[in-house]
Amino acid sequence: MHWIEHDYELSTNLPEGIEQLHTALATFWAATHLSAETRMRFDTALAEVIANILQYAVVPGDPPVKLRLRYTPAILEAQIVDQGLSWTMARTTIAMPEDWEERGRGLAIAQAILDKLQYRRFRNVNCWRLVLLHKTA
Repeated sequence: MHWIEHDYELSTNLPEGIEQLHTALATFWAATHLSAETRMRFDTALAEVIANILQYAVVPGDPPVKLRLRYTPAILEAQIVDQGLSWTMARTTIAMPEDWEERGRGLAIAQAILDKLQYRRFRNVNCWRLVLLHKTA
């Protein structure tokens, strides 16, 4: 298996968008031969980022969130593009919040899981890139 790439669109409605993400991942994983641990790690990181986008950046009625999933023999990659609000937290300050905080763990969890978590704003578009290095099972 060399290279697999699939494009998806996710609703900006939180429950619908998360359901579409799970369906997209099930379809994508069916074409790969990765360990359950690798899939779970990538699923967790991706779900955390997508949930943040759907909760804080976009609102129902915005254009769909675009998701590209890519598999190569060495990497798993997700590219996410949305036209929502810009993420304003400095990228170097992604840290786990205090124990008593009820929110704010999603991006810290994703960053801890992934080999690379990148964000940039280009004009009116948010662009995320998630990379996990792997070995084929």
